[in-house]
Amino acid sequence: MEDISELINFIRKEFNKSLNSFSFPKTPSYLYRPIEYSLKGQGKRYRPIIIHLSGRHFKSDPDDIMKISMAVELLHCFTLIHDDIMDSDDKRRNMPTLHKKYDVPSAILAGDGIFTITQLILLSVDQNSKLLFQKYNEMVLEICEGQAMDKQYEIEDELDVDDYIEMVKKKTGALLGSCLSLPAIIENEDQGNLELLHNIGKNLGVAFQIQDDLFEIFGDEKVMGKSLGSDIASNKKTPLAILAKNEDKMRWEKLVDDYDGKNLDNIRKFLKDSGVKNKVDKIASDYFSSAYDSLSKFGIGNNSELYNFFKFIQERHF
Repeated sequence: MEDISELINFIRKEFNKSLNSFSFPKTPSYLYRPIEYSLKGQGKRYRPIIIHLSGRHFKSDPDDIMKISMAVELLHCFTLIHDDIMDSDDKRRNMPTLHKKYDVPSAILAGDGIFTITQLILLSVDQNSKLLFQKYNEMVLEICEGQAMDKQYEIEDELDVDDYIEMVKKKTGALLGSCLSLPAIIENEDQGNLELLHNIGKNLGVAFQIQDDLFEIFGDEKVMGKSLGSDIASNKKTPLAILAKNEDKMRWEKLVDDYDGKNLDNIRKFLKDSGVKNKVDKIASDYFSSAYDSLSKFGIGNNSELYNFFKFIQERHF
């Protein structure tokens, strides 16, 4: 199975089969029907794929890896539910977001229920369970810190790209770092290697998130399966916004004020013509390069499944 696309599709299929076989109680329906709805969307499953590829590298037990990947993907779903509420997003994976399909209280409760389920799944892994559970919850707290920074930055003006990157390393990178390091925990890797793997994931997370920031403005809503422009409407301090403001503060603020929530043409034109888009593209590319370099230092070369999957992510297009 040398073709990475074939391997990705195989892992995704097996993961979806496992997820679809997960059953929930019938009652109370106020809790479990929204949870079931939130799991209907066909995500790309990048996080479970990384976990399985890391598990293959460390030759971990496939059943344990499937449990870890299930816990992490459900955790990711939980964060998306709450993010969508905070960002007032209407669409996710070509479906109405959970709080739009039901209501905000239902969505909050469903997110809380999903998070609790992730804990119960993880507790069923026996190998190094105490350290596994500790590192998992440290990661969850980092994600919460990153989300808090993200919301705080919406009301702060004096930010630079480094501030943003520090936030993303927590909000996005911590989860991807755990995708690499959690399988290593159950195979008794030492603390130094766990930290290195976690940092590789953080670099990948920065690159991945900056790509998403670009797709949020320059992507195709039908292909992405989510509403575009919410970063503009929410005054998110992405690298695009930070560098655009540095380039021409008055022009950028007028573009943001004039944004009608639908037409991004003028914003796209400014970001391209000013060179801001190219600068942000380069930041993402540099962080991908850092992730590759660190993989190599760990002994995971450019012929490895993980390396090739990182390249697959870098070359995705919307």
